[in-house]
Amino acid sequence: MSDDRMWREWSQSAKQSVREKYPFHLEKFEQEVLTKIQREKRRRRWQVTSWAAGVAVAATLFFQIAQPFDGSLWGLTGAERGQEVFEWITADEGFTHALKNGYPILPEVKLEKDGFVYQIRDAMVDHRRITFTLLISGEKIEEIARIPDESKRSDMIYGGLRVELGKLSERGHAQEDFQLIDGVHYLIITSNYRIDEKKMREFMNQTKPVLPVQIVDMRKKEAHEVVAELLLPLPRSVTVAEKVIEPDAEVEAVLETDSLLTRLKVNQIVASPTVMEAELEAALQDGFELYRLENVKLVDGKGKEYPVIDDRINKNLERVRGGDATRVQGTDKYTMQFFPSLFFEEVPEKLELQFDEVSANKSIRENIVLDLNANYPQSIPFGKKKKLNIEKVYYDKGKLFIVIPNKGPEAINLRVEGQSYKDFIVAQDQETVSIVFEVPKQETYKVEMSGLEFERFLLDGVIPITK
Repeated sequence: MSDDRMWREWSQSAKQSVREKYPFHLEKFEQEVLTKIQREKRRRRWQVTSWAAGVAVAATLFFQIAQPFDGSLWGLTGAERGQEVFEWITADEGFTHALKNGYPILPEVKLEKDGFVYQIRDAMVDHRRITFTLLISGEKIEEIARIPDESKRSDMIYGGLRVELGKLSERGHAQEDFQLIDGVHYLIITSNYRIDEKKMREFMNQTKPVLPVQIVDMRKKEAHEVVAELLLPLPRSVTVAEKVIEPDAEVEAVLETDSLLTRLKVNQIVASPTVMEAELEAALQDGFELYRLENVKLVDGKGKEYPVIDDRINKNLERVRGGDATRVQGTDKYTMQFFPSLFFEEVPEKLELQFDEVSANKSIRENIVLDLNANYPQSIPFGKKKKLNIEKVYYDKGKLFIVIPNKGPEAINLRVEGQSYKDFIVAQDQETVSIVFEVPKQETYKVEMSGLEFERFLLDGVIPITK
């Protein structure tokens, strides 16, 4: 076989592999994907940004001391470093399963404004999730590409754009890549978001729902300035897409134990095209709440597994907050996400929820009296397992200093006389950290300690849903 023929056959095989592995690929960029496969050693920079709508940072101290702090002090910053390896984005199993079953990708939307060209492609949305690729090109992008200083050019590309979904509450992430393709520079933003299901339902109940995708420039003088808005019309096939799976009447979908988790019930499963959401109801002892179920999955009678989605967008387990008239006294409701979805199939026989370990937590709060003249170091118990280790305490120039070892993490929040800390100082030898409070000088201080106490235990959990 000639080298040319062998190369052509390999190329066709590679193209087929790309189509199967990346069903959400952009057709005009397919050759670029193949080129990436062929030149593995050439690495392109990509960057990850993540955010959560409505996140607020409490003004209390969270002891999460790292050595040597490594740029993300005490867990109070949410930034993630960009990686130095480009990776083509693969839609998760939930989206690809929906696509294979004929669920629609929304038509492309394009907008030209102020020297930029914005395009949304490969958009798929249901009541709970959305994924799409945003392409930004145009004259302004070409001007940025010509900036000779790489650092400045990178800041201009990655430094300030954010994608929002109008007034819908969303959380998720977007991967960004800057590419030269067929002589045109593109900023490619591939987004994957969780959507507030209740708000999305209200939105989809409109006569002709149109989903706004807003591009926000955080560098503008006016914070959160929307520089472009693209409108995604939602067809009927999207707005009505949902199926509720109730436990069989003959099946008691409840697990009762004599452990810390005394009762766990599956109320229902709501199957959307790209994901399934199970609603659980749990009762625990001693004020604990359910935190995680380990190795949790839905399993049918043929052994097919539907794993839980456990990532930075979809938590393993989420508590349902707020009032609920259907809630049983002494219980709390939780949700979990699974894929692929049963939206497109008949509900299988002998569907079960399975897990093998439970994590629970509860909020604890304790008050102590801190004596400025006491002998230190001291070790102060907090809850059943934690301790606040104090090396020394002193007052200087209108400020109280509490010196603790630079070890951790110890997840303890401190307030002194109702005040949160104003500063923290790492010792030159990095052995200790001084926590600084601006409070009047006095002999003793009321200190409030708060945090979470965790329990983790094995439990062979099986809850039948269908017979």
